[in-house]
Amino acid sequence: MDVPDSDEDVDLILRHVSRQFPRSFARALLPPGTEVTKADWLDTQVTSRQRRLDRALDVIANGERRREHTEWQMEMAADVPLRIFEYHVMLALVLAEEAANRTPVLPIRSTVVLLSGREKLWPREGRYRTSPPGEPFSGVIFRIDAVYQRTVAELEARGPLWMIFTPLAVDADPEHMRRVLARLRAETSGREQDELTAALVVMADVDKRRRGLRNAIVPLLSKELVMGNWFYEQGEQKGIEKGIEQGVKKGIEQGVRRGIEKGVEQAIAPARRMLVMLYETRFGPMPAPLRERVQAAANPEVVARWSERVFKGTKEDANRALGAD
Repeated sequence: MDVPDSDEDVDLILRHVSRQFPRSFARALLPPGTEVTKADWLDTQVTSRQRRLDRALDVIANGERRREHTEWQMEMAADVPLRIFEYHVMLALVLAEEAANRTPVLPIRSTVVLLSGREKLWPREGRYRTSPPGEPFSGVIFRIDAVYQRTVAELEARGPLWMIFTPLAVDADPEHMRRVLARLRAETSGREQDELTAALVVMADVDKRRRGLRNAIVPLLSKELVMGNWFYEQGEQKGIEKGIEQGVKKGIEQGVRRGIEKGVEQAIAPARRMLVMLYETRFGPMPAPLRERVQAAANPEVVARWSERVFKGTKEDANRALGAD
C-alpha cells in the first residue's frame, strides 16, 4: 500500500478527517465531560486570505459558544506563533464585521498539535507577545499539544478521533496498535471506522522515531478498507482531476495510475482532460499542436498509452509520444 509521505499530504489527511467528524474533534479539544451540543466548521473570508491556516470550529460547549482553532504541525516552525496571532486578529475582525458590531466577538482559542519535534517536553502554552518587555502582556496565548510526547493511554482517553495519533506516542508498540485497532472497531462503525483506521496507518508511516508500526497495523486491515479509503481514492477516484494535480506533486503513484485507468475506462473525454492536466502539472503549458492531437483522440487505449508516457517519462519523451505515436 502506498500512502502520502510529505508534510503537505499529512496535513491534507488530518484536515479531511477532522472535517468529517467536527463534534468528535471538538470533544477531544475540550476538557473531559464537556457537553458539546454543537460543532460546525466556521467558514469565513479568513480562509481565502491566508490559506496556510485551518478554519475554526463554531462550538457550543456547556451552553457557551466559542471558537476552537487547531493547527497541525509536523514540528514547531519559527513562524507558528506569528501565524496564530495573525489568525486571531483576522478572525476577530471578520466576525465583528459579519455581526455588524451588534454582538461582541466570541472567545477564540488556538491549539497547535505537534506530530514530531524535540524530545524535551513542551510547555502547555505558547505565546506571541506584542507588548514591550516588562509591560503587561498583550498578544496571543495558544495551547501546545505535542501528541508525540503523550502515552497511548492518554490519547485513547480522548476518544476515537485522537486514537489516530497513537502510533506517534512515546510508548507505542505493536501490542498497543492491536489494542487501539480493537477499540476503534468496538467504538466506531461504518465510514467513521474506515476513515480513522486509515488515518492511523498514515500516522504510523510518518512516525519520526521509525519504529515500523505500519508493518504491525496493515496486516490487521482488510484490503477493501485500504484500497477503498479516502486517502487512497484521492489518487484513484479523483485522479481524473484533483488527484492528478495532487498525486503527481505529492507522489501518490499507485493512486495516479489507477486514476488514469479509471478515467480511460469511464469516458474518453475525462481521459483527455486528465492527460492534459497531467502533462501541464509535470511540464507546464501543453503546446497547441499537441493539445489539438489529444482533443482529437478517439481511442481510449491510445490515450492510456500517452498518459503512461507522460506520467513516467521526461518532457521530451512525452512530446515525442504525443507527436508521433
